[in-house]
Amino acid sequence: MLVGLPAGMAAGYGVAGALGEPAFIGLMLGALPAMLTSLLIADNGAARATIRSVVVYAPFIAALYLSMTLHPHRFLGLAALVPVLFAQFYAARFAPWGNDAGAVLFAGYLCGLLLPMPLTEFGPMAAIAAAGLAAATAARLALCRPAPAKALARIQRAFLACAADVTSAAADLLDAGAGTGPERERALRRLRRRQARLNEAALVADGLLAQPGTTGEAERLHRLLFETELVVQAVARAVRELDGHAPPGDLRRRVTGALRAHAMGGPGAEFDERAPRDLVGWLDRRRASGPPADVGTSSLVHHLAVLLTDLSRTSRTWVDAGRAAPGKGDGAPFQSPVVLSAGHAVLGSGPVAERILASGGAWRRLRVSPHLRTALQVAVAISIAVPVGDLISGRRFYWAAIGVMIIFTGTNTTYERVRKTGQRALGTVAGGALGIASFELLGAAHPWISLLLVVAGLTVGAYSIASHYTWWVIGLVVALVQLYAFTTGFHTSLILLRLAENMVGALTAVLVGLVLLPVGTRSMIDEAVRGHLSAVRDLVADAGAPPPDAADVRLSSASRAVDQALFRLNAVLRPIVRRPTGGSGHADAETLMTLTTVTGYAREIAAAAVAMPPEAERTLQAVTARMALSLEALIGAFAGETGGVWRRSVEAIDRLDQALVHDLDAVALRQRLQFLALADDALATLAEHRGMRVMGMEYAKVAPERRLQLASLRSRHRLATASRPPADPAPAAAGRAAASGAVSGL
Repeated sequence: MLVGLPAGMAAGYGVAGALGEPAFIGLMLGALPAMLTSLLIADNGAARATIRSVVVYAPFIAALYLSMTLHPHRFLGLAALVPVLFAQFYAARFAPWGNDAGAVLFAGYLCGLLLPMPLTEFGPMAAIAAAGLAAATAARLALCRPAPAKALARIQRAFLACAADVTSAAADLLDAGAGTGPERERALRRLRRRQARLNEAALVADGLLAQPGTTGEAERLHRLLFETELVVQAVARAVRELDGHAPPGDLRRRVTGALRAHAMGGPGAEFDERAPRDLVGWLDRRRASGPPADVGTSSLVHHLAVLLTDLSRTSRTWVDAGRAAPGKGDGAPFQSPVVLSAGHAVLGSGPVAERILASGGAWRRLRVSPHLRTALQVAVAISIAVPVGDLISGRRFYWAAIGVMIIFTGTNTTYERVRKTGQRALGTVAGGALGIASFELLGAAHPWISLLLVVAGLTVGAYSIASHYTWWVIGLVVALVQLYAFTTGFHTSLILLRLAENMVGALTAVLVGLVLLPVGTRSMIDEAVRGHLSAVRDLVADAGAPPPDAADVRLSSASRAVDQALFRLNAVLRPIVRRPTGGSGHADAETLMTLTTVTGYAREIAAAAVAMPPEAERTLQAVTARMALSLEALIGAFAGETGGVWRRSVEAIDRLDQALVHDLDAVALRQRLQFLALADDALATLAEHRGMRVMGMEYAKVAPERRLQLASLRSRHRLATASRPPADPAPAAAGRAAASGAVSGL
């Protein structure tokens, strides 16, 4: 935006002057295509991005010609907004080309409808728009040329900065001390928020790795990204557990120091791996000379030391791999399950609505696709909002139309539409206040400063449009105030009028979405839950056997699919108003909590390739097959089926786990087994709440002992000095022999 907008405005201004047209027309028509292509078009290939930028000229000019033709006929001009916006939203099904064309249709039509120019001026206006688009495209090609290698480096820095935020928040939690005071609660909430942000950053990075042309090492980078996030999340979880043990102050300070040392090192920086060793050594000396810490606390500290060492190594490896990766890859470098919106945000509720519309029943009989449904809703909402907006202010009716268009763009649930309406109102008020202040200071006497404010406002807004929509509205309104100052004569009541017109359009969009072809909230929630459980089932099915080779990414990709399914469930479950009495909202909150826990277990199940004796492999395949069948029954329960049974697999899992207790080579396999058992327990509880019959042993009775046993073994094994004599192979052989007896567990 910063590069393209001034170039488009300058070209439009120059061409308008050469053709004898008003300077304002040149600035506006030169800026509009530049602004739209800056927001719409992001591509890894320079040629493809250029072609997409050039192609949008045709629909823009066609819509401009149509609106200029209808300009003398006000009723027809307003009525034509309905098919224009219908075409815009329906064309989005043919992404990206249809999405590009649809987005410029409305802008081109609005230009001709609002500008007091006769049809005889179409030629000069088309030339101005062409010049602005050409200049903006050339400027982007020269100064903003797609650079996948640099983009990958930025992704890595951003993700590792999020990881450092998590370790810093974990240190803050320990600093807050024991107890249940407000400071500790705030620190705990901050840690959870940063964990969620880290996961979202990892999903975005994973989706970007799958874009054509990104890099030839996408699969390896995906695996390293997954391992790095896994370690960071494990650090946060271990710190929360350690905080729950209420460790003494000196131990808290030692652990906090190690965490801050990593957080302050910066993304990819060297981390002194002696720090975790010193921490363990200090704990051992303290235990020998003073009051010993309990076994759980000691094991957690050992575990944290291992995790910090792992985090340092995986971070460095990921950064080094990114630097060494070729700057350009093949056409399909990596099949990620993560689907991004506009290349920079994880898709939320949209795919859930699409699955409901495609699932059958009335939707299939009506042949209503997601894009057709939205287009019909927009057409009806425009038919209502534009006449109302015309009654409020005939000159500003288009603000109501824009309100409808904006609220339907990128939203699928009532919560999302109400939230976007609130953000738009807040942004209009805040941007209006800043715009009024700038107008009082500058008026219309400083056109160059006003132009700078236009560029700055739109640039800041464009930068934040995906993550903080309110800032986009603020920047847009500040830019519009400068526009009004030079065209219509600005007065402060114009901001209130804009707010009123926008709210007419936004509220009309919300209400039409509620009554016309609605998708019920309960249907959306149940579909999102089924999508999550299906992703868990696929992961469990893949976990039953070792991968064919060390580079296989099936499990980590399956875990990313579970992550994305949870992201969508979170998007669907956000209520407009939280009811303190609970009801269905309380049950949904419990379901979300359970599936969030299961998602964490899914990452651990997919953690690493495991060495697996043949006998253990047969047992694990039987266990995962049983879990997959139980998950099928649970998916059916959320589809309204009754009589399902959840058959626990915990007894067989625990028998196999204990058979491998002396096999040091089976640490990774035992970790997978224990997290499978924990996931089985959590899902069995969800099944019971859903009315299913649950059979079998509960893992919670033995889980703490098993986890401490494995954590202690793993940390001692990893932190052992090189002088440790090699382990006697006899116990390992005995463990593998004992594992064969566990096959009968099912």
